[in-house]
Amino acid sequence: MKQAIIAATSAATLALALTLAGCAAPQDQQSNVEQKVSEAQQETAVQQSESIKPSPDKYTWYVKDYRGMNAASVGYTALDELRHDRYGGGTLGIVYVSADGSYINPTDEESLKQYVVYDQNLKPNTEIKLEFLKQEDGTEYDNLVASESQEEVVLAVKKIGEADATAPCMTAIDSSPDKYTRALRDYVGRNLASCGYISMAGSLADHYGSGYIAMNVLSGDGSYIELDDKDSLADYVVVGQSMQPNTMITMEFSKKADGTEYDNLVSSQSVKSLDLKVAKLNS
Repeated sequence: MKQAIIAATSAATLALALTLAGCAAPQDQQSNVEQKVSEAQQETAVQQSESIKPSPDKYTWYVKDYRGMNAASVGYTALDELRHDRYGGGTLGIVYVSADGSYINPTDEESLKQYVVYDQNLKPNTEIKLEFLKQEDGTEYDNLVASESQEEVVLAVKKIGEADATAPCMTAIDSSPDKYTRALRDYVGRNLASCGYISMAGSLADHYGSGYIAMNVLSGDGSYIELDDKDSLADYVVVGQSMQPNTMITMEFSKKADGTEYDNLVSSQSVKSLDLKVAKLNS
């Protein structure tokens, strides 16, 4: 009788052990999966966070890694109502773009807090070279910049919690070797209200060094666009431009009576205007 009880007890113990072993396997597998996911997330975070080189002098700076930053934490809104970020004595213009072409208002701090940066057209550590204005005796000013090799960085943003989408306008724009040369920007995919600025004459233009380019806006359906109305511009997205990004623009500067050049008075430039083809956003 005792042997039968012992045998039954042993069988029950064995069955329980097998049951527990069967339950443990999926838990171990789940733990392994969770660990791999965690490692992948950590690896992605490492890949997206790049150490930025320190500036060796006032002439040389390196583009920051903006990926993962809240849009409201990037730079500041200047008096021109555009977004800028400081790099030594100079600044880079900040242009926000969205995958669907909707307008991201750089002056609306509360709205910007809803967005996070997930891509940028200039890679982190892209070199920025500054040239400084000079006094009459030839010595440089410490904080008056004459020209910069890069003038803006385009940041792709998304609503917090959304998946990454294909980022528009991510063409890396070539650096300018001097004040006489500028590379044309990529406007395709930008909201029209994020292209340049509205001039005193009520037309659309964009700065290129000491010069500027006039924007000729062409709607696909022939409708009229109020170029001096920011809200009207925000209804459109750029779908084409008449010249390729990184087309080089050369400039000549006016000269003083003694033959020396003015620092910021452009007398002529190789490109004066650009056609932008736009489409109306779905309301």
